[in-house]
Amino acid sequence: MTEIAGRGDPIVAQPGHVEYTRLDLEGLHCSSCAPTVERVLRRVPGVRTVAVSVGTGETRVAHDPDIASIEQLCATVEAAGYGVASVNGSPRTDGDVGPAAREPAKSTSRDTDQETEAHRREYRRLMRKFWFAALVSIPVLLVAYPEISWLYLPNLFVDSSSERLIWTLFALSGVAALPVLVYSGRQFFVGAWAAFRHQSADMNTLIALGTSAAWLYSTAALLLPGLFPEGTAEPFYDVATVVTALVVLGQALEVRAKGQTSQAIRKLIGLQARTARIVRDGGEVEVPVEDVQEGDIVVVRPGEKVPVDGIIVEGRSALDESMITGESLPVDKAVGDEVVGATMNTTGSFKFKVTRVGKDTALAQIVRMVQDAMGSKAPIARLVDVVSGYFVPAVMIIAILTFLAWFNFGPAPAIAFAVVTAVTVLII
Repeated sequence: MTEIAGRGDPIVAQPGHVEYTRLDLEGLHCSSCAPTVERVLRRVPGVRTVAVSVGTGETRVAHDPDIASIEQLCATVEAAGYGVASVNGSPRTDGDVGPAAREPAKSTSRDTDQETEAHRREYRRLMRKFWFAALVSIPVLLVAYPEISWLYLPNLFVDSSSERLIWTLFALSGVAALPVLVYSGRQFFVGAWAAFRHQSADMNTLIALGTSAAWLYSTAALLLPGLFPEGTAEPFYDVATVVTALVVLGQALEVRAKGQTSQAIRKLIGLQARTARIVRDGGEVEVPVEDVQEGDIVVVRPGEKVPVDGIIVEGRSALDESMITGESLPVDKAVGDEVVGATMNTTGSFKFKVTRVGKDTALAQIVRMVQDAMGSKAPIARLVDVVSGYFVPAVMIIAILTFLAWFNFGPAPAIAFAVVTAVTVLII
């Protein structure tokens, strides 16, 4: 039977030579994106299981490294329209997977800081796109509805707006809306095209279709109003800009929330001592905690943190174990008692023999459990993924059926009414 030491750590499990790899993805903003990533990764030969968490942007893959390499997994994800920020906590730049990515994943403050910084960069990038779309949306919205006198901006300067002024302002709105779609909404079109190439549809597909349909319909209504039934040839460029701005804002807030989860893990990792005082050649030597090995004798003085897990071999003291047990009072420790890394020594001094280091310590296991909890899915979350996978195709099918119904049974001109109603379904 295969035993897994930690879902987040790439280890070789026998039998079957299975490796467990964690990919931190970029551009994963909707529940319907998770089934897409899971589906494309499961198609890779050698992949056993895939679990995608939209909340943390984390993907855990169990695969045979001899058949499905890490480079192949990253290439598959990128071909689906998403980015890979890091592999097993190791940053990935310019498509390169360094040797560190192939090492067992260790939760370090440095790795978590890099993830937090990546979230900050993505947050700033999305906020720039949002502010651009919002600044364009305001004037576009203020000239979008001539029939609403209190909202129509030209009414502040003229008593009545001529048809030519209204048409000119609509044309300027269309020109201003185009860079919003190209710049602020670029990720939607890239994601929609990637989903189309993989015979799937997600929220990117729906947003790209809705905003582009709104812009194209408005442009056609502006340039060729005679093709549309009376009263329907009205542009609504504001829909394309406002929808893009609001969705990008939602993505930015989601990225910020992901960054806060990384900060929570960073605070946990920050509880660990940075150095340890070990006994070597009859003297005490201070070394980084990463250099401590099992069997070393560590000296802990009053007011210091216990660097790693072990058993006391000399001395006695009282330890503050509140970070582990929640107990507010210090716990007396003597020879033969176990001590836990990251707990605080209060009064006495003692020596202990190291029994667990690195990812085997109690603190590392707590961090791993927190990461697993954030990366796991509740049953309702899995249901949401399933429903969202059908939602987008269902909307598109309803739009097509609406078009066919108005085209076959609607009043003349049937084609115009059919186009208007189908576009309305996509946008709403």
